[in-house]
Amino acid sequence: MEPPSIAVQAFRSWGAQVEPLPTSTKEECDWLVSLEECRLIAEEKTKFEDALSIEHRLKTLRGGGVHGQTLPLRSNNRLSGIVRKAVGQLSSTSADVQHDLRVLWFTGTGFDGEAKHYQLMSTLYGSTRVFELNGDGHHRTCYFFRNSDFYRFRNVLDGAYVTYLNGNTLTVKLCLNPYSSKWKSLRDSPFAARLKNGLIDPFGEEGEGAAYVIDGEVDRSNPGAVIRYLEEKYGLKQAMNIDMGMTSASILVPRE
Repeated sequence: MEPPSIAVQAFRSWGAQVEPLPTSTKEECDWLVSLEECRLIAEEKTKFEDALSIEHRLKTLRGGGVHGQTLPLRSNNRLSGIVRKAVGQLSSTSADVQHDLRVLWFTGTGFDGEAKHYQLMSTLYGSTRVFELNGDGHHRTCYFFRNSDFYRFRNVLDGAYVTYLNGNTLTVKLCLNPYSSKWKSLRDSPFAARLKNGLIDPFGEEGEGAAYVIDGEVDRSNPGAVIRYLEEKYGLKQAMNIDMGMTSASILVPRE
């Protein structure tokens, strides 16, 4: 028996109607979701923790040791593969099912679920953190610093729900793809209205002075060129980028 869909439970909690899409000889996406006359098709993906990672952690803990790990919160090739697969399914379904918007739903689960959540956002946006070397030390997110899946799949992917599960608590971000021709429709949709505190809008953040956006013709494979573009666009001095990481440590505590 398959576990219940996290996406379906969330959509229905927001008042949406969810219909499973029929399977066929083609690779189709999972759901047709309707909310206040707005319809989106969604492909749901769940990333479970790697079995070898679980085995290694349990072996360390059962041996009385401290298990520690650091995961880089930057673009990830395996997650990009998940996005590519979902895009193919959305593209196939969109030819046959009437809809307004197309999204990926991703859930990170397990010990590293939160890290996968941030890694996927970095993969979609090609993002990093940028600060001025002699500035106030404040780091801002820089969107599209690197090559990104949102740009690569701009003709198919209007946005993505990027979530992670911690116990019974689901954290949800709705990431807008500003390179999609329909990104404003998603931003102004009833789906986005249900997530006012969980909406990722790069241009909105840029307008508030909270983020940088690389939106010009620059070689993303050349970090020096991207930095120079940032300095010229925003009047920065000695700008630098840094990728963040998520570090954790755990031990077994005996029951009393």
